[in-house]
Amino acid sequence: MKRLLTSCFGLGLLPIAPGTWGSLPPVALFFALSLAGIHRNISIIIFAALAIIFSGVCLQWAYLIIKNTGKEDPSEVVADEAAGQSITMIFACFLMGSNNIYALCIAAFLLFRFFDITKIWPACKFEEFPSGLGVLADDLMAGIYAGLSMLLIFVPDWQQILSPQDGQSLSIVSAAILGIVQGFTEFLPVSSSGHLVLFENLLPGINADSPQMLMFDLSIHVATVGAIFAVYFKSFKLVIKDLFVFRKYGNTPIEIYKKSPSVHLLTLAIVTTVVTGAGYYLFKEPLESARKLPIVAVMWLITATLLLITDGRKKARMGLREFGIISAIIIGAAQTIAILPGISRSGTTICVAILIGLHRRWAVEYSFLIAIPAILGGTLLKIIEDYSVIQNSDIQISTVLTAMAAAMITGIVALKFLIKTSRKRKLKWFAIYCYALSAASMIYWLFSR
Repeated sequence: MKRLLTSCFGLGLLPIAPGTWGSLPPVALFFALSLAGIHRNISIIIFAALAIIFSGVCLQWAYLIIKNTGKEDPSEVVADEAAGQSITMIFACFLMGSNNIYALCIAAFLLFRFFDITKIWPACKFEEFPSGLGVLADDLMAGIYAGLSMLLIFVPDWQQILSPQDGQSLSIVSAAILGIVQGFTEFLPVSSSGHLVLFENLLPGINADSPQMLMFDLSIHVATVGAIFAVYFKSFKLVIKDLFVFRKYGNTPIEIYKKSPSVHLLTLAIVTTVVTGAGYYLFKEPLESARKLPIVAVMWLITATLLLITDGRKKARMGLREFGIISAIIIGAAQTIAILPGISRSGTTICVAILIGLHRRWAVEYSFLIAIPAILGGTLLKIIEDYSVIQNSDIQISTVLTAMAAAMITGIVALKFLIKTSRKRKLKWFAIYCYALSAASMIYWLFSR
């Protein structure tokens, strides 16, 4: 069954051009949905679901085919092509009704195959990811490239497709863009909240303070938690399994804390989360009033400098057993400061952990463990505080689901990418990006006044 799914029901086993055959089912489905007159929003939901399903198949089981064949990218695995082509068809759905259906199908298919074969940067780098992610990531990037190319070809006026239509607060294309931005920047040390502020200023017709946008922001943040569970699924399973046998480590809480890796780690995570929550409660007003582009630009400078300092740190050998309560409190305080837009949560917590002495691998894993309660807890608090406002939100479910799918898929790729780059001490490239982004944002703000 696993081989059947990874080969897209046997298409990958065809002797000639299996990747091409694997790309055809989403195109054929798009053609059938168009002829049947299925509403655009329903079609978008269908292709977003297909992209997630085939991505999951590839991530879960492609490694088995790699192991059996001895090839890094076995030709019979075409679930990645089906996922990438589904991404392209999401873009094609935006063009339904105003363009020739045959032209859309042919363009979507040919453009995806072109970008899948040429692997334009950064797709070529994504192939270096281990196991199923290396097979999948370049195809998802090819799907995005092909989709954007279709919009350039078929839409002469970008304002038309980016601007909200029919009284909506957010167009579905803008939602997809914001979802992709959130997915990439939540885990890369460049501040997702800062990027959302920037793009909400750039995209037309968006009111960042509206009930619809509040609900939207909460939704895409929750989607990135799904990416953490997807990447660290095996680690979480081992931690939970170890928790059920905690009594074998001792009879007293102190004994268990010192000897059980899972209890030790979760205790520290709770301490960090409590410190973050207390810090947010004490400094809530100044933290939430900082969503202004000039402030974000200055915060990007701070993030960049911290990344540069951390990249220069050569020795960080502390293991989780030596990692204690005081360190957890310091990281919790750092995570509180990272609520400021432009200060990267992942970048700040990883950098502070490394500067304290924690090994780079554990610094990254701990950062994303504490991200789960931080994101979910922050979302819950926001819902409770602004329930009456959110209740009045009438944002379309298809818009939210599209953005959540984009955030989760791109979040998985970004998280894997950060794991690889942080271990190789390449955080300076993110620092350079933050410096450049800070300068560009400040220039944009000055000239748009």
